[in-house]
Amino acid sequence: MDDVAEDRIPVQHVYDFSRLDRASGGPTSLKIVKSRAAGPVLTGSTLVCTLGSQPAGTGAKAHADASEQFNYIVQGTMMSDIEADRVFASKGMILHIPAGAAHSRLACPDDGLVFLSIREARGGIAPASDAKDEGPDAFAGYGSRSGEPRVTTSDILEQSMKLAPGPGKRYVYDMRKPDDTSPQPASAEVTPDAKLRLPPRITGKLLSGERLHVIVLRLEPGASLSNYRKDNEQLVFAAEGELDVDLEEEHLVLPRRCLLHIPKGTRHELVAPHGALIVIAQDKGS
Repeated sequence: MDDVAEDRIPVQHVYDFSRLDRASGGPTSLKIVKSRAAGPVLTGSTLVCTLGSQPAGTGAKAHADASEQFNYIVQGTMMSDIEADRVFASKGMILHIPAGAAHSRLACPDDGLVFLSIREARGGIAPASDAKDEGPDAFAGYGSRSGEPRVTTSDILEQSMKLAPGPGKRYVYDMRKPDDTSPQPASAEVTPDAKLRLPPRITGKLLSGERLHVIVLRLEPGASLSNYRKDNEQLVFAAEGELDVDLEEEHLVLPRRCLLHIPKGTRHELVAPHGALIVIAQDKGS
C-alpha cells in the first residue's frame, strides 16, 4: 500500500526561484543544483536555467562558457564586453552569448540586476576549458572597488562612447519591439512577430541561436497557447502576470517570476486570465 501511495505523489513542474534552496519534499521534473556563483540552477535533459541576481555595480570578470547562453533582463541594466564589443542590455532585452565567446557581466550602478539565464545542457554552468577569469568584477566605488570614487551609470555610458569601436557584431535584442531590425551582423537569427503566425491576442518575437530557440510573448487577458512546440523540452518563465496551466491531466498555476517545465511530448495548454509576458525556451533538436 505504501508503494501505491508513493506512486501517486505528483511530480513538480512549477519552480519558484525564491524557494529552490529548500527541499521540495517530492519528485521533481528538473534537477535542482546549488551553485555559489549562480544560485540554484535547474537542469533538464537539454536545457539549464537560473534566475540570477547581481548587486548594483558588481559583476563577473571576463570568462568564456562551453555552452550558448541567452540572458533575459528582468530588472536593471547589464553591461558586457563580449568579443571586443561593449554592449548594454536593459529590462525587456536579451543578451545572447555564443558558445565559447569571452564576455564579462556587470550590473550598472543605477539598479540591482535580475536576469533569466538559459543555456543548453551540453555545457551546463561550467566554464570553457580555456576560459580566462580576468578584468574588473565591479565598477569603481562598488564591491571589491568600494574604496575608489563611485561612478554613475551616466559616467559609464560616457566612458564607453570614447572607446575604440569593436567588430560591431550584434548581441543584444530588444524583445519589446515587434521587428527590431539592424544592419549589423548578428549572433542570432530574429523572427519578427509578423512571421510567427501566433494565435489571436498574442504578439512576440523569436530568437534562434546555434542550438536554442527563445521566444518572448505578450498575452492579452484570456489569450491561450495550446500544445505549442510540444516536440521538444520547454521552459516557460512568467516575467509578468501569471498563467493557468493544464499539463496532461494536471491543473497548475504559474505565478510571476516562476518557471514551468514542460517535458518533451507533454500535452499542455497555457492561459493568461489577466494577461502575461512570458519567455519560452527550447532546444532546436538534432
